[in-house]
Amino acid sequence: MTRSNPAARWILVGTLAALASSCAFYNTYYLARKYYDKGTEGKPYALDKPDPADAQNFTKSVEYSKKLIAQYPKSKWVDDSYLLWARALLTDDPRQSIKLLEGFSEQFPKSPLRDEATFYLGVAYRQAHKYKDALRELDAFVEHSPRHSLAPYAHLERARVLMALERPGDAAAAAGQVLERFPRSDLAVQARIARAEGRLKQKEFNLARQDFRHLGQRSKDDDQRLDYLLREADCLEGARDYDAELVLLKDAISHAREPVGADTLASLSGGFQQTPGYDHHGKLMIRIATVHMLSGRLDEALTAYRRVARDYPRYPLAAEAHYRSGYAFEVLGDDFEKARSEYSQVKDYMGSPFAAQAQQRLSNLERLAQFRGASGDSVEKKAEAGFLLAELYLFQLEKPERALEEYRKVELQFPGSPQAAKAINAQAWVLSRKLERKNEADSLFWKVVHKYPATEAQLAARDYLELEGVSVPENLIKLPERKLAVVDTLPQLAQPPGTTVAFGPGSPGAPGDPAAVLDSVPHFGPRGRRPGYLPLQGYLPASGGSPGISGDVPSGASPIPRYGAPRAGMRDTTRVPGSSGTSPPRPPQQAPADTTKGPR
Repeated sequence: MTRSNPAARWILVGTLAALASSCAFYNTYYLARKYYDKGTEGKPYALDKPDPADAQNFTKSVEYSKKLIAQYPKSKWVDDSYLLWARALLTDDPRQSIKLLEGFSEQFPKSPLRDEATFYLGVAYRQAHKYKDALRELDAFVEHSPRHSLAPYAHLERARVLMALERPGDAAAAAGQVLERFPRSDLAVQARIARAEGRLKQKEFNLARQDFRHLGQRSKDDDQRLDYLLREADCLEGARDYDAELVLLKDAISHAREPVGADTLASLSGGFQQTPGYDHHGKLMIRIATVHMLSGRLDEALTAYRRVARDYPRYPLAAEAHYRSGYAFEVLGDDFEKARSEYSQVKDYMGSPFAAQAQQRLSNLERLAQFRGASGDSVEKKAEAGFLLAELYLFQLEKPERALEEYRKVELQFPGSPQAAKAINAQAWVLSRKLERKNEADSLFWKVVHKYPATEAQLAARDYLELEGVSVPENLIKLPERKLAVVDTLPQLAQPPGTTVAFGPGSPGAPGDPAAVLDSVPHFGPRGRRPGYLPLQGYLPASGGSPGISGDVPSGASPIPRYGAPRAGMRDTTRVPGSSGTSPPRPPQQAPADTTKGPR
């Protein structure tokens, strides 16, 4: 029997070991990729927020990828595992993905995956809200790899980033690249949605409507078709083509089923059948009512809103109908009592997104009624009622002309008083910032400077003029007199024995206490300005604003702006009442501390 060659035996053992190692590597990589593809449903990455149940798949993909890197650090496929690790973190931890991908090219200089790493770095930056960095990486990827399989994804990501950067026109163009260069891409629908939204925000209403109509014609079901039709209505509403919008909505409602049980006892008891699409008729009716309101037809709007409240009792649409009825009374009818009545009915629908908004506006109107009814109180409270009403017209109802009238009433009611000076400043601010009548505004500011010395309103007028580059002579400015504290005439009682608080640094009222310093010395800073003097922010809403309304006023807000200029409400970014039932108004975004945005 021939003895086997020992060298050959060792070669065979080594070969088998290498094959076993290679099989283990491929098996681990296969599992990492399997769980990743399961989490993304076979797409390169999760385009939108994935289902929470998919988080486990990404976690397992990360675990297997890290295991590969730890066990096979010299493998020529380690860059694949490293990139897969970073991609699996995109959804839940984009900042960690950024850390992994920022040095990918240096760590793997010869890797063929460097372009992909650049793309995913851009995606990670976007998901981490670092939009300028995201745009830089995505631009670099598109320039270097215009025909890459990820190119359509890069154009869509660029559209998202540009929308976040408030560049809707460029965003629409980026989304259009997907439709023009990759017409058969799976991203065609998402790209058209992105282009339509960009065009709408860019006020290219006709082009946006064309995209929404195209989407509606290819929608999957009636709910989706209605959503796109309402977006078409948004385009017509943005273009102020209310007649065409009304035609569109009336045609749609003629094909919608009325709620089962409408105008019956079942409807009145809230017992109608909730069938698929049961709320389509109500949504369209609310939009029709809104068109009537925007066109100035209050009675027609209220009739339509009341019908929705009647046909959909104890359902979210009824809450929206009551809210918008109150809004119509407040904005179009100037009937604050009826508006309060409608707002008060929304509280019965606590699950509605309009409940908090209605309560906030109801509190504002009740507070206004309280001050207006305080006829026998002090001058300050009487003036407060006038200021509050003027600010309601200015910031919530967006009626600057009516606000001017109310400020003028305060000036005439309290001639020669500090309240009159504040009212004149407020008129000047409205003329300058809202009505673009700068010469008239400057004239009123000079009126306060000359006729109301030694008032805080004079300091405010001086500062507004100087912000415009106008020099105010120093001899015209007189600082307000500080009121002395009332002397306590009660006899001082002997202090009881015991330990007292040390009067030293850090003690309340001590020389080092900032509050004591501000209370004891008038700090005017450069040229007599007090710290924080311009501007003072007022009316900070605790919750989101209302559709089409600027600056809601919570009940806990400071009642009077310290220097008389109108308090700038936080700008509400929601559109005019038009959305129906599906989503709450978005919260307003806080305006920067700039007098061009309104004195605080």
